[in-house]
Amino acid sequence: MKKLIAIFITLLSFNDLSAQKYTDTYIKDANKIGLEWWNQVNSAQYEISYKNLSDVLKSRATLKDWINQISMLMDEFGDFKKRTVRDTYFKSGLEGFEDGFYVMIEYDVEYSKTKNHTEYLLLKQNDKFEWQILDFNYTFQNLETIE
Repeated sequence: MKKLIAIFITLLSFNDLSAQKYTDTYIKDANKIGLEWWNQVNSAQYEISYKNLSDVLKSRATLKDWINQISMLMDEFGDFKKRTVRDTYFKSGLEGFEDGFYVMIEYDVEYSKTKNHTEYLLLKQNDKFEWQILDFNYTFQNLETIE
C-alpha cells in the first residue's frame, strides 16, 4: 500500500511539474507577443499592430478608426522611453470570457508626457494557438498634474 501511495504522489508531482512547464511556456510566448505589439504601437506601425488584435477588438474599430485612436493616444503619452514587465499571470479560463488560455501582463512604462504610467495587456490564445491582444488598458498622470 505504501508503494502505491508513493507512486501516486510521484505521478501527481510529475503532473504538477509538467503543467508548470507549459504555464511558463505560455507566459514566455505571450510576453514576447505583448512586447512586440507594444513596440509596433510605439514605433507607429499601427496597421501591423491592428493585425495582432483579437477579432473582439477588431469588431469594435475599423483599421482607420484604430489608426486615428491609437495615434491620438500615443501623442498624448509622448515619446516612448522604457517599458518593464511588472507582473504576469496565466489563467486557463476567465469569468465572463469563453474557455481558453489567457495571460495578463502588467508593465511599468515611461513616456515623455506622463508619470506613474502602467499598461495592462490581456492576451488570449486563438484556435491556431497564436497569442492575440484581447484587451489593453493603462493608467497614468500627465506631467502637468499637481500632486
